[in-house]
Amino acid sequence: MFIGWLKFADVSELVKIADTVGWLADGYHIKLMMMHSPHLCYGAYEDGKLVGAIMSIGFSETAQMKYFMVRPEYQKKGIGTRLFKTLLTVLENDFRKIYLHANPDLVPFFEAHGFESNIEVGRFINVGKVPPFNFTNAHAKELDGGNFESAISVIDHETFGENRLDFLMDEMERTSSLKFTLPNAFQHSSVVNARHVYLGPWQVREGHEDEAEKMMKGVLYFRGLKKVFADVPLGVKPVVDLYEKYHFKQQQKFVHMSKGGNTIKFENIYAFSL
Repeated sequence: MFIGWLKFADVSELVKIADTVGWLADGYHIKLMMMHSPHLCYGAYEDGKLVGAIMSIGFSETAQMKYFMVRPEYQKKGIGTRLFKTLLTVLENDFRKIYLHANPDLVPFFEAHGFESNIEVGRFINVGKVPPFNFTNAHAKELDGGNFESAISVIDHETFGENRLDFLMDEMERTSSLKFTLPNAFQHSSVVNARHVYLGPWQVREGHEDEAEKMMKGVLYFRGLKKVFADVPLGVKPVVDLYEKYHFKQQQKFVHMSKGGNTIKFENIYAFSL
């Protein structure tokens, strides 16, 4: 078994492994992580075959772990632990805080390595049964702000406490990206496959639920022919209430965990990044 840095040639296999183990993975997002943090993306290879992976994106002070997965037939052989410890050693030397979204059954594993649970995260999906609402061209024009980069740089810094702008702007430059801005909010959505749209990142300053609802109407108006889904902080009542009002249903649950303390303002998050 060989542990080494992932290559762009691995992207299609990574997407296949993710599908096999039930993770949502997008080739664009995987490539972007490799471009921004190539030294934080590891694969496990058996006779040249990719059998597992773990990736991270590093920001100015923190790092987010993603895509921790092993092919089912290679699980329970210590491969995941080797991948995790390899990456964790690097991250602990370079970043003051590390965070991730864990499957509930892996929470004890991460706790054993010093991670703490911060908040539960629900994957909400709208299956097309949208309640009636009023949305006009004037509303659409209001959401089409020309200050997207300046809005995201300020609001995201307030939410996460650091500069994450370079990666976020690249993440939201897909051909399928739909971006909205209001004075206290920004929203992004993109097509991830033939039937689904991923809603996120979406942030709204606490206390501006009116702007959040305008954006919800906008994304459902423009994306209504596809299923829209989002990863939502369950402990923030105004956020959960808005999704339920527009007939989203929770289908999965994850746990946001961190090592080194939590500085994220979850009250601002209406949908996490992919």
